[in-house]
Amino acid sequence: MNHRRGVLLVVFACGCSIVDPSDRDELRHQIASMPLDEISRLRLLGMNSAAINWLKGRPPGDQMGKIQCRYQAGGQWTNWADQEPSFIVDDMRDCLIKRPFLVNYLMCKDEWEALQRQLRKTDLENSLPIPGGAIVECRFVWDFRYDPEKGPAELTDPDAVDIDDIINTLIALPAPPPGWAFPRLVPLLCPLGVGPGWGCPPGPTDPTGGQPTDPTGGQPGDRP
Repeated sequence: MNHRRGVLLVVFACGCSIVDPSDRDELRHQIASMPLDEISRLRLLGMNSAAINWLKGRPPGDQMGKIQCRYQAGGQWTNWADQEPSFIVDDMRDCLIKRPFLVNYLMCKDEWEALQRQLRKTDLENSLPIPGGAIVECRFVWDFRYDPEKGPAELTDPDAVDIDDIINTLIALPAPPPGWAFPRLVPLLCPLGVGPGWGCPPGPTDPTGGQPTDPTGGQPGDRP
């Protein structure tokens, strides 16, 4: 009798967590069985989320990097000079949040750099009073605090994002991110406690009368 009572106590103490491992295992299996291109998209989402998490609490206007340019005059190169504007945390966050399945930390930096490098180079070439034109070089320089080598591996290495990282990313989201194209995963995510915007049916403890919504994709501001 005491043994049976002990088993019941364990069951009630664990509650719904008893079913979590099997739900999670099935989700792992479903993701692992996806075509490689779909897994790659989910890994990119994991990299995107890792970057957003790494930037949490950072001041929006903090400089992450900058463009420096120099030019050749009289056969000599000038010193590298900082250019404006600099690449700030808000620029990176805006890029990551709007396109979670398309960009990661380095991609956002590369896009900003490509645009600003060309603009700054063109501005200098047009403004320097050098006969025959000037030879201008520009480069991007990370602020040491935001150098990707100082961050988690998931910032730059898709192989560092495993299936559990993908699952944890999805669970942490209040709703499907923009570009969500995997509705078949939602029924497996619901038992794991995803956010209210995923369209899961009301649970036993939810207020009565709740209606599931259609998980067609959240708004950019919904991302953590």
